[in-house]
Amino acid sequence: MKREIGRWILTVTSIACLTCISTSVARADVVVTDDGFSLSPDPVNIVVGEVVYWQDDGSGPYAITSDTGDWQPFLTPGGLLFNRTGTFNYHDDTGNFGTVNVFPNVPPSVTITNPATNAVLTAPATFVFGADASDPDTDGLSDVEFYVGTNPVDDVFSSPFTTTITNLAVGTYTLKAIAYDNGGATTTNSITIYVQNLVLIAPRLVAGKFLFDVSGLTIGRTNVLQTSTNLASAANWAAVVTNIATTNAMSITNSVANARAFFRVVQMP
Repeated sequence: MKREIGRWILTVTSIACLTCISTSVARADVVVTDDGFSLSPDPVNIVVGEVVYWQDDGSGPYAITSDTGDWQPFLTPGGLLFNRTGTFNYHDDTGNFGTVNVFPNVPPSVTITNPATNAVLTAPATFVFGADASDPDTDGLSDVEFYVGTNPVDDVFSSPFTTTITNLAVGTYTLKAIAYDNGGATTTNSITIYVQNLVLIAPRLVAGKFLFDVSGLTIGRTNVLQTSTNLASAANWAAVVTNIATTNAMSITNSVANARAFFRVVQMP
């Protein structure tokens, strides 16, 4: 709930229960005239946690009265924060009738699109951290927060939802994106990436085997040689050799493939 209103609002929590608060929430605006309600169509459709704000056309103030006693009459300008679902009928003092429909707040969706889950990057790693996010109901999407581990790195309020990460050191990281809608609901998506300084060098054939050297290993850590024939997705990598490093550099052997293949070494956490 990050959109500022800066007005005094009445909170509809239960029948005949009102509390004055100053709050920052999404809202629907209604202009009251002698002839009816304008700006927002009638009925007004919102989700739980949103405000309906009534203002007059300059001929007011007008009294806004609940037909079922959900709130005490108040004069325009003023608003109501709806904290429960339901249908709320009301009228003003010139004979105009209106309705507010309050629906459950459906959380937004968010998916990290870059980098790929389990991506292996070379230190110091610089990359675009991106996500797709949307909200299915009337309150709409507010923003997407980006985290590396528990550290916030950016808060983006409009599409494209991207930020740039620079100079990430060697390590295993959890990347997290949190989407917020204007009603306060959130959804989180997280992935793991690996930042390494492993270097593959000197590929060669020895006794009919494919052989290359790898440096930058951490003694005692498990390393996995992976191969792929298609770099389009991290899911295409398959493990072929697993071992534990006893030195900082070592040679790795693999059978010669009939087709072109890509290789990488992943150092596990």
